[in-house]
Amino acid sequence: MLEILAEAYLNASNKASLEVEEGRYEVQELEKLVNQEEIINRALALILPGESS
Repeated sequence: MLEILAEAYLNASNKASLEVEEGRYEVQELEKLVNQEEIINRALALILPGESS
């Protein structure tokens, strides 16, 4: 499950870099603005309540 979320995160980052302010940010710039681990952990908590840390 973690691998799937990590891949989905990468795809979302790529798409967001194109959409946020019409491509103002590169993927690497967006990665500095968000916490990937926190986002993936929150997603796991929503998908698997009670099983994630």
